[in-house]
Amino acid sequence: MKKWFVFILSIMLGTASIAGGRPFHDRLHPGLEWGYSITVASYHHFNYLDESIGFRINDEGWEPESVSNAFVLGSVTVDFSDFVSLSLISGYEGLNRRVRAIPVSARLNYALRGFDTDGFSLYAGGGMLFISDKTKRRGKQLELGAVYNIVLAPHASVGFKLGARAVTDRPDVWDPISEEFISERNIKRKDASYYALNLGIMLSF
Repeated sequence: MKKWFVFILSIMLGTASIAGGRPFHDRLHPGLEWGYSITVASYHHFNYLDESIGFRINDEGWEPESVSNAFVLGSVTVDFSDFVSLSLISGYEGLNRRVRAIPVSARLNYALRGFDTDGFSLYAGGGMLFISDKTKRRGKQLELGAVYNIVLAPHASVGFKLGARAVTDRPDVWDPISEEFISERNIKRKDASYYALNLGIMLSF
């Protein structure tokens, strides 16, 4: 993961002087973001040996969800041009009722009318999730969406974000029969994914 972080950061720094002749400090800027992630559906596929009954269980299916989690993120963004930028993002966010994570991701932004003008921008991003529980496992996420930006001052704006997010995870498997978690040695498959809408406010300086 450290290699990916260094790779993304080197791209950002290496491209900070590409377009428009603007100086480095004029193109690299921090940001804050907070809001709510509303999980609307989840999917799981577990295959494991249940020692309490002596059978292998294959548990698979979709479930509707209605769970809200807050997120707080910080970012560093470099402008490639007046229309395209790349952000490196981290912070703290919830995934479902029980799972919290620290994301480390990159996001590509495209402003339809330019970053110095009020209007919509589109974004696509993804990266790693470090699940903050005793397992210390990693997940992955992908997010697509749009932001309406309002310019407050030169190099400062507020944005209102609507996005769709998909997260993959490999959670512990709970056995409702024995009422305890299944031992890793008995698990053949444990895949889960969560699908959510993200609503947020973004500040860029």
